[in-house]
Amino acid sequence: MSDAASGGVTLERAVSAHRAWKAKLQSAAISGTKLDVATIRRDDCCDLGIWLQSDGRRLYAGRPEFSNLLEKHKSFHEVASEAANIINAEGFEAGITHLRGGSQFSYSTIEVVVAITQLKAVVEGVNSQ
Repeated sequence: MSDAASGGVTLERAVSAHRAWKAKLQSAAISGTKLDVATIRRDDCCDLGIWLQSDGRRLYAGRPEFSNLLEKHKSFHEVASEAANIINAEGFEAGITHLRGGSQFSYSTIEVVVAITQLKAVVEGVNSQ
């Protein structure tokens, strides 16, 4: 997504921010830091979520790629909050297991990245016309 088309949200930042959740969750598991599960569950608190609910909705609400990204983004935050809850309750081993490749968290991260990429193609196509 270009800055102009996305109100300052870029594909690279959105992808990086959602991939960074794994490191944040792993760090909390290692250090024993308690996580704010309720905030993590909310899909409207991160930069991408804020954009999706404002400029993104205004510009692309009728596009299936936008609807898909909304769904995948919401699911990602639900899965991330489940991992956070496990880390808070059960600690390091259970939390790390929940974040490994092949886990629901791993798949959800991939799905949101793919959905961002698909919407980016729409945004770039609209802006190049």
